[in-house]
Amino acid sequence: MAGCAKPSAPKPDTLASDSAQAPAAAASLDVRRTTAPPAQNPRDIAAMFRNEAESRPLATIKAEDVLEAFRKAGVELDGVRQHLARPYGARYCVGAKSGTAIALSVCEYIDPAAADAGAELSRKIVLANREIRVNQATTLTVREIEKTANADALKQKLFDSFAELSVLATTK
Repeated sequence: MAGCAKPSAPKPDTLASDSAQAPAAAASLDVRRTTAPPAQNPRDIAAMFRNEAESRPLATIKAEDVLEAFRKAGVELDGVRQHLARPYGARYCVGAKSGTAIALSVCEYIDPAAADAGAELSRKIVLANREIRVNQATTLTVREIEKTANADALKQKLFDSFAELSVLATTK
């Protein structure tokens, strides 16, 4: 995905949802952290990655939950790693590949309006065979590296799995 970097990040099998117990009513979900992320030296990429990982939104579909839903749907993922969220206005992003045909990115935003704005910002970057979907305050970007019928089917499977997720269903 555009904006991907190669930081030291957890391996796919060590990514775990740290979501707190979800309240019974969605209306009571607090989507904002109480403090803003601290300013960082823009040249300190490692600090930016740490800051983004520590400043994740509280009430959104977590990237780990999205990736787990894909695995449960039978999608093999590799190269799972954090990439910079800041260029898309997101708080936290994770990218991955599925074979040689699909690259994907899952980004968490502070609220649904920010996710919509981030998706629109990303769409301004010209990139062939890429589609972005928004679910609540989380986006899924899928790029078909190889445009084939199999890649089309896999892309649809990813979007279908993503559409079925919700904050209350994924938090534990």
